[in-house]
Amino acid sequence: MNGFRKLLASAALSALGVIAGVLPAAAAEPVKVGYIIPLSGGAAASIGQEMSRATHMAVEQINAAGGITSLGGAPLDLLEVDSRGDPKVALTEAERLITVEDVSVMIGAFQSSVTFPATAVAEKYGVPWIVDLAAKADITERGYKYVFRPTQVPSSGNADSVVDFVTWANEKTGDPAKTAAIIYENTDWGQDLAQRLRQRFDEAGIEVVLDESYPANAPDLRPLVLKVKGRKPDVISVTAYAADAIQLHKLIAQMQIDAKAVIGSGAGQVDPSFIPSVGEAGTEGIVSTNGWAGYESTINTPFARDFWDSYVATYGTEPSEFSVVAYSVVWILKDALERAGSAEPDAIRDALAETRFEGNDVAKLLGYDVVFDEKGQNTRKRFVVQQISDGVYRTVWPEQVAAPGYEMKWRAGKAAH
Repeated sequence: MNGFRKLLASAALSALGVIAGVLPAAAAEPVKVGYIIPLSGGAAASIGQEMSRATHMAVEQINAAGGITSLGGAPLDLLEVDSRGDPKVALTEAERLITVEDVSVMIGAFQSSVTFPATAVAEKYGVPWIVDLAAKADITERGYKYVFRPTQVPSSGNADSVVDFVTWANEKTGDPAKTAAIIYENTDWGQDLAQRLRQRFDEAGIEVVLDESYPANAPDLRPLVLKVKGRKPDVISVTAYAADAIQLHKLIAQMQIDAKAVIGSGAGQVDPSFIPSVGEAGTEGIVSTNGWAGYESTINTPFARDFWDSYVATYGTEPSEFSVVAYSVVWILKDALERAGSAEPDAIRDALAETRFEGNDVAKLLGYDVVFDEKGQNTRKRFVVQQISDGVYRTVWPEQVAAPGYEMKWRAGKAAH
């Protein structure tokens, strides 16, 4: 119950002369959870739909297992809203969920451009918000007390992994990349990532020969890909959601651009629609950062295997990083509610701040621990790099989580591992 609603409730009880201890026993009240996610309206919708499926599955499993024990078995009541990828919609809906629906906590909203302004609404009303995958650095750099980001790091962490991977591959293959192209959508996410890539490529001694943005959901990216071909970069960094990534990679394949590596930034290239849309031949050898190391590295506990089997049985497709993160966020919330023993936003906020997921089932599924710093950022999150081979994502970096027996392909160079 937020402060405004709490004040009204308190006044009403006082007026009726109600005192603690005389109310009849009642079933545990559901804990209202506001959930904003893109389900339509743009390139991010397919990812949002996948995340929504995993979120609902986690809520259903928790409720079926008895709800929140410390709250007398209170079930989670998920109030889902489609942001349509529109920050204005998210602002309006965040306000409504908090002041009208009286939610105790918010989760979502995948896109940085949506999450950044919407979390400001939650902060204003003192309602905690668990951010899932939005990567804009400033989300946890505003001195907020109610915003927590357990399963994502700022775009700088994603860009760092791209350049660290290239540096590693340069040494491993003996065929170093000396030039790079950076192409990215002109959103907060794309711009943040590109800024860091410029800095890190420069520090690594790799010349950036093309640095160009494009409007998200662009109808025709052929002119941009022609520019890439003309500059002949050794590596190409592509920051795009599914629709644009599919178009870009189809064009790169059609134009037979011969780079040592085409590297995605953990969005469109790991979307479930990517390989079926581009085709196995067009995606062969593409690498991408990913926030999740995949089946071979993380599905090794009964909890993880139950998640995997349930997801596949329910939805007929394998989960990806998006569904893993969405599923895990709900379990992080459950843990906080159990320790808070209350549905009051301030109590949930304080419990979230003390979260320590170190080596437990959820941490093993994610592939990293969850411990928040004073800004609400989980500093233990890390990216891996995967390569598509025969239509399958294989983890190639870092070496300690690499797929056993798989040799990374570095075009015009020798295999690594």
